Amino acid sequence: MSTGDPTLLKLLSQATTACERALNQELRARLDDQLRPAHYAVFRYLDPAGSRIAGLADAAGMTPQSMGELVTNLERCDLVTREVDPTDRRARVVTVTEAGRAALSVAAEQIRDIERVLARRLGQRRFTELRTALVEVNQALAQNIADAG
Repeated sequence: MSTGDPTLLKLLSQATTACERALNQELRARLDDQLRPAHYAVFRYLDPAGSRIAGLADAAGMTPQSMGELVTNLERCDLVTREVDPTDRRARVVTVTEAGRAALSVAAEQIRDIERVLARRLGQRRFTELRTALVEVNQALAQNIADAG
């Protein structure tokens, strides 16, 4: 790699940003123009049975205060709600509302469209190889972290 070539991390970050922008454009048009890519961190890490703010924040690599702001914004859009945690009545869990489930369905549809665009651009074989390689990258890095820990 020459000094002018972007790192793998930069390329992956740019690809993620491009996917999120394409997704966000459609979701804002169809759901709520207040949505931002930052809000996706809530849905990306939200357990279907509900998650605590601290757990979501930890998974997303952000502060509980920042995650709490995102959740509050999504509550205003009626996409999530905070409910009493059945395992600890003092705590609250974030759960998806009916409107949130509909939004996730729209997002899934848009993600499939983005993947179809990429498959057409790269060709199905290269697209499948890309997916396989990314799975292997995640597994290798997870194993490296586990071995170091």
